Amino acid sequence: MTKVIWITGASSGFGMAVAMKLLKDTDHVICVSARRAHLLEVLVRQGAKAYPFDITKTAEIERVQRTIEKELGPVDAVLVNAGFGVYGPIEEVPEEAIRRQFEVNVFGAVETIRAVLPSMRSQKAGRIVLTSSSAAHVSSAGMGYYAATKHSIKAIGTALRQEVGNLGIDVVMVEPGVVKTAFGQIAMDENYMAPKTPDYQAQMRDLKTFMLKAFERAPDVDHTRDIMVKALLKEHVSPVYRTTRGSFALGFLSRMFPAKIYDAIVKQAIGRLY
Repeated sequence: MTKVIWITGASSGFGMAVAMKLLKDTDHVICVSARRAHLLEVLVRQGAKAYPFDITKTAEIERVQRTIEKELGPVDAVLVNAGFGVYGPIEEVPEEAIRRQFEVNVFGAVETIRAVLPSMRSQKAGRIVLTSSSAAHVSSAGMGYYAATKHSIKAIGTALRQEVGNLGIDVVMVEPGVVKTAFGQIAMDENYMAPKTPDYQAQMRDLKTFMLKAFERAPDVDHTRDIMVKALLKEHVSPVYRTTRGSFALGFLSRMFPAKIYDAIVKQAIGRLY
């Protein structure tokens, strides 16, 4: 049966990769959204339906959901994928950047979920797939705000899964570690807040070097993309998929070791990688 699948954050990274795979290998109707409409054109040429919007604007999310439903029918599955990372010390990241980090990664995700739920409840069927991260379980110096948004997604996804599980709606969280996409380069080029305070400079310089090298050595997007496709389409799915070795390891470290030992392990790992 042909499904209507909606992907947010489809202009790059996981969103674009999943959309391209679905367009190539399935006959489903693929709806793609992102703020930068021109970046969706490559998907439109492959057959996607583009519905650009700013995910920080609740009214725009609701408008797109209503338009999709009017033109194509109810959304059967949604990949809630829009997001980005801000890196810098807790003390120094500007308030505006902090707010936008939460508006996109958390509030935008929540409003997308809330937009599709009424139709899914009325149909007693649906699939909500959330792009989370290994950062949902851990945090480190310079990554506090990004990790906080992913901790939030984990909490929201867990609660939602319990709330709608008996209504025929599946909720799936995908938790990659570091994967080779444009996400990391953008984060380090555009969203890395170089500290002004000398007390933080060496630590943040180490973090940036660590992250750039981690993205260089990271696995390609293919495996995580395929897991996301499975999460959207397969009849029986798991509540959580961890798609890289790093996503397993970080969660294990945070659970197994006391806080002081965990901090020491993270600091040592950052120092070793370069």
